[in-house]
Amino acid sequence: MKQTKQTLLISFLLLFSACSTSLEEEEDLLLSYNHPATTWTEALPIGNGRQGAMIYGGALEEHYQLNENTLYSGEPSSNYKGTNIQPTFQEVRELINAQQYKEAEKIMAKEWLGRLHQSYQPFADLKFNFGEGEISNYKRDLNISEAISHVSYQKEGVEYKRETLASHPNQVIAIKLSASQRKSINFKTHFEAVHPQCKVEVEGNTLIFKGQAPGFVLRRTLENVERNGDDHKYPEIYNADGSRKEIAKQVLYGNEVDGKGMWFEARLEVRNQGGEITSTSKGLSVTGADEVVLLLAMSTSFNGFDRSPSRNGINPSALNRTTLRHLSNKTFEEIKKTHCKDYKNLFDRVSFQLESDVDSKGKTTKHRLEEYATNHDPALNALLFQYGRYLMISGSRKGGQPLNLQGIWNDMQIPFWNSAYTMNINAQMNYWPAEVTNLSECHEPIFRLTKELAITGKETARKMYGLSGWVAHHNTDIWRTSYPADNAVQYSFWPLGAGWLTSHLWEHYAFTADTTFLREEAYPLLKGASQFYADWLVENKEGYLVTPVGTSPENSFYYADGKTASASEGCTMDMAIIKENFERVIQVSEILNIDPDFRAELRQKYKQLLPYKIGAKGQLQEWQMDFKETNEHHRHLSHLYGFHPGNQITKNETPDLYKAVRKTLELRGDEATGWSMGWKINFWARMFDGNHAYKIINNLFRFVDASKEQKHGGLYANLFDAHPPFQIDGNFGYTAGVAEMLLQSHTSEIHLLPALPEAWSSGSISGLKARGNVEVDLKWKDGKLLEITLKSKFNQKVKLRYANSSIEKELKAGVPLQLNLKSFSKL
Repeated sequence: MKQTKQTLLISFLLLFSACSTSLEEEEDLLLSYNHPATTWTEALPIGNGRQGAMIYGGALEEHYQLNENTLYSGEPSSNYKGTNIQPTFQEVRELINAQQYKEAEKIMAKEWLGRLHQSYQPFADLKFNFGEGEISNYKRDLNISEAISHVSYQKEGVEYKRETLASHPNQVIAIKLSASQRKSINFKTHFEAVHPQCKVEVEGNTLIFKGQAPGFVLRRTLENVERNGDDHKYPEIYNADGSRKEIAKQVLYGNEVDGKGMWFEARLEVRNQGGEITSTSKGLSVTGADEVVLLLAMSTSFNGFDRSPSRNGINPSALNRTTLRHLSNKTFEEIKKTHCKDYKNLFDRVSFQLESDVDSKGKTTKHRLEEYATNHDPALNALLFQYGRYLMISGSRKGGQPLNLQGIWNDMQIPFWNSAYTMNINAQMNYWPAEVTNLSECHEPIFRLTKELAITGKETARKMYGLSGWVAHHNTDIWRTSYPADNAVQYSFWPLGAGWLTSHLWEHYAFTADTTFLREEAYPLLKGASQFYADWLVENKEGYLVTPVGTSPENSFYYADGKTASASEGCTMDMAIIKENFERVIQVSEILNIDPDFRAELRQKYKQLLPYKIGAKGQLQEWQMDFKETNEHHRHLSHLYGFHPGNQITKNETPDLYKAVRKTLELRGDEATGWSMGWKINFWARMFDGNHAYKIINNLFRFVDASKEQKHGGLYANLFDAHPPFQIDGNFGYTAGVAEMLLQSHTSEIHLLPALPEAWSSGSISGLKARGNVEVDLKWKDGKLLEITLKSKFNQKVKLRYANSSIEKELKAGVPLQLNLKSFSKL
């Protein structure tokens, strides 16, 4: 295609115009840097809910680390199903009743645990070499208002630009390379394998990369497995007599594991204007081009949680061919326009501004984060809030897998905690912002995980416990394992996952008022969880119903002159989740007018449940007995579940318990890992203490250098949450916490600015959602609420609270209601 200098200039100037974002908006919603990433946590994430990339942004050596969110190790057959507590249940119960907790745990560790689940896998690395030369005016950024990454620089008098987006509608990662002078684009590109035995092929202008994921990954060392006597749980690497197989190691591929493992393929289509494309020994080379567009399609053979991807998988090659064929007549600008429309339809629902006296103009994001300790910047607080929404949209879309511990971004074969789903808080925290920040559609993947997990969990409830309903423990993966993990009772025995997961289905109903969803999706899963709990409960010595054996996730206690244990009867979190589950099943059965007999059974058992207890220090007890925890600053605050994310403990309804929660928070302290700080922000917001919540926020806004060993939580240069290491739940916990500081609706009223910190004295937010499907816009100045706009999709009456005043208002469907401070009356 022949281009004049004028048309080339016009196309160059229009390069970033398709999304029509204002310059002011770009500055507020921009992560910017003046040097390429040198570590993974400096790279910038993009994603379309299924495919993800971490972009390093090198001028001459570019690196895209790639992921596809179905690419896991193992297969459905990886799920261990050999655990059965029934033969030893009574013995364990007797030991716990005799307060011989350690002895009970020894039996549980041997007989009640399973094996570790499988691991989320990196896909490949896409590399570019742009030659040599002196670089100047280098910039890279991620514009989260458009979900587009940019790299720009000058070399030898030519300005080069690189633009990358991950399109959900078109299911590709699209890259556009442009230059200010014709015939200036020269590069070589190739895929770099993470997994062995990958193949590279070239078909014309398309580079094809094929491989197979591990058929087995074990995060534990073999020594750990043998020390725990768990060799029989890993037949892939151990013989029946417990000896190691010759191929015994942590990662097995192909023939080492009977050919198991998920197939995957990527296709990179190169479209050049001018110049020529040739093949190289590793990939493709482009020389003398005016402009180049690259479309990357990635797929796997995943065909469902219960089907073998190696035997009964989908053909990833066919998927990729179809994807690229549908784009054969689409230009980059058309792909970009479709992408922007889709993304902004979600992202633009919420706008958030905080007035800031800090001059950040010209400063990189890393510089702003490094300065934050001495120069708190509310604008950076607002950016991180929206970054959480960006990560939600980029990582979680209908029909895809839920966000795991690292969202959809992982570069390790043996990632921390398997980069899968930890369901004693982390998987759920990922979705705390979904409803309140107006991203209900992004919530769907975890509903589907819950539905699939209920299928495997029903079998586990029957075989492992001899009970009805369904059960889930604290870990799962794409194969929806529902048995406990291994290694230690303190971490692995926790059969309450179903209750916490199904609470998200209830919350979706509470925010959307969708009774069809409640009837067809939520209720069967809520009921199944309650059936298991109703069977699991036993009477304690005082006649209360309690869980017979449980743990307060990952914590332990002292007893009997310094002994330590983690398993006991009636842990507070167990009881809180069961109370919540029973209450909601009763309520839903009334709404739907179904299951009166089961409702009556739950009502009776609900009355008999062990109540909350307040300990000697005035704290909410974590266990049925007032044990002292082994770590008084433990990162988990599981016993506060009824306060947040639940709503059983509130200031007005349960004032004594509310005070006990505050005392608990004070005793635990403000230091924590990244995700734990996210939870504490929410706790202090529910305490209506905005300044304390902001204190936790300031702790979170600590720069963590990935090249140095650091134990405190904070943020990496790319604003990923540092546990450390990276866990994405902290990002989502923060975003949810900020929303909780500005709007609460977990009681019977909509509370406006319930925990506004002094540091955020002036600002505005629009598009937040309250329960009841009410959209809320707020504007405040000098710490006082100025303007309120409410929108509802149906007629309803709402009660609003601000400070010590309240008002009731009628909302009309589709008619915005505008109010101001004078609208409120003193209570």
